[in-house]
Amino acid sequence: MSLGVVYIYVNPSIPASNPDPDLGRFGRNAEPFILLILRAGRSYGYEIRSRLEGYGFRRAARDPGVVYRLLRQLEEGGLIESEWDVSDAGPARRYYRLTDVGSAQLQRRSVQLMRQAEQIQRFFEEYRATSLPESRPPTLV
Repeated sequence: MSLGVVYIYVNPSIPASNPDPDLGRFGRNAEPFILLILRAGRSYGYEIRSRLEGYGFRRAARDPGVVYRLLRQLEEGGLIESEWDVSDAGPARRYYRLTDVGSAQLQRRSVQLMRQAEQIQRFFEEYRATSLPESRPPTLV
């Protein structure tokens, strides 16, 4: 049996003294998805929240403030930039875009997520091989 390497990711855009530990947990999970959304082009908060919800981040819908706090921290970390757009007939919108630093971070996180996905796949392969038929988890489609 070989031991795998565990990678610990420290998000430089979320301070260690973060007073909201849930934001830290949400942020670590949601960060690469936000960066991916912005890789496709600039976007505003509500649209980002909706896309996160589509990825399965239910907290983005339940607590919109957590998304905006994370966006602010990502901006403070230099991963994204924002600007106000007042050109539409409606209210001004704050648009976010990916920076070069954010693009590099997205690349790093994609490699980490791929490794994690491989570890999870190996876990389920071993779990299925050692489980009794009635206790096997449902097969993911």
